Amino acid sequence: MSNIYDSMVSALREHWKANDNAYPQRFELTQVTLDSLAATRKLVNDTMNFKKGDGWEQEFLGVPLVLSTEGDAMIDKDGTRVPLSA
Repeated sequence: MSNIYDSMVSALREHWKANDNAYPQRFELTQVTLDSLAATRKLVNDTMNFKKGDGWEQEFLGVPLVLSTEGDAMIDKDGTRVPLSA
């Protein structure tokens, strides 16, 4: 599996740093990436016995997750599409 998790965390940290801790609008991920991310997060949470809140699959560190047909990207606070590398 490609490491989309690290790419998303890195993009989010850079966004916070460049935008006075403002959150981006959303992450747009392909169905394959969304499924892979959800499976990995579920495995980690279940293994560590962490509680998953309602709707945990629909956001990542407070940023909404949205299905994309255009590839994996973060949409910054101004609407600019920032591609994610996996």
